[in-house]
Amino acid sequence: MRRKMKIKERILIFGGLALFFFAVTYAFWQEGEAKKIPTPVAKSPSEQCVESGEYMRESHMLVLDEWRKSAVRDGDRIHVTPDGREFEKSLKTCFECHVSRGFCVRCHTYASARPNCFSCHQEM
Repeated sequence: MRRKMKIKERILIFGGLALFFFAVTYAFWQEGEAKKIPTPVAKSPSEQCVESGEYMRESHMLVLDEWRKSAVRDGDRIHVTPDGREFEKSLKTCFECHVSRGFCVRCHTYASARPNCFSCHQEM
């Protein structure tokens, strides 16, 4: 009788360890291809963005935050690029080329980011 209890205990212990191992490593077992990063598309490829495309992909959130602070707090509502072009510091400026908020949603969904822009701003 004593021997049977030890076997049952061993089965429970090894079963528990196997379950724990499975739970810890489950995410690594998932196979699949990485999703392709969404590419922003402008209305017209000839139009130039406020900054280079590479810079905007990496730092658009910093640009928009700086615009928000300077426009709201300092009243500075015009952005002048190094080559002399002028843009209004507004999401409307972005949507003149980047059609709609769906453009933003695709990338932010991919990156699991939750921007708060649209808690105040309606789709333009």
